[in-house]
Amino acid sequence: MMNRVIILIILSILMLSPKADACVGKILHVGAVNSQEGQLLGEMLSFLINERTGSTVAVRFFDDEQGLYEALKRNQIDIFIENTTRALQSLHEPSDGDLNEALAVVKTAFEKERGLVWLKPFCFLHSNGSTAPSYTAPVLLMEVLNNFPALPRVIGKLTRALNDSVYAKLIKSVESGEQPKKVAREFLRS
Repeated sequence: MMNRVIILIILSILMLSPKADACVGKILHVGAVNSQEGQLLGEMLSFLINERTGSTVAVRFFDDEQGLYEALKRNQIDIFIENTTRALQSLHEPSDGDLNEALAVVKTAFEKERGLVWLKPFCFLHSNGSTAPSYTAPVLLMEVLNNFPALPRVIGKLTRALNDSVYAKLIKSVESGEQPKKVAREFLRS
């Protein structure tokens, strides 16, 4: 009789436990343009996702956005760093200088036309050496978001921790010769 009660208690606990939404099991590939910003943000995403979920993350850097988008088409990356200026160019859409409008346009078009989801931007202006104001944000394949629902929450920790002034200090460290991976790890550990 006691064994049945114990088994019923264990089954009840298992049935009532919330479903885990960790990102364990698959290697996630982060892609970024090979710039100081791309390297720093790619390493930050890699380190954060690995530390918070236990998932293996590989970062791939590309010489330009064309290489990045080719890798995306070939399913070689799952998450990538993009900015609204480049995204508008890839959509052949003009920029009117309104950052919020640009973000709304790329979010909608990327989701409908490409099956991609823009997460909350890091809010860096003049990103990737561009003179045009631009939001920079992580972008996920819809399939990855469906398979790893914890990613927006995990990545959101980074977007809340960064702002333009903090990021400017981090980029300065990289420009002065520190390795992006080291700068990313030290920032996230602090």
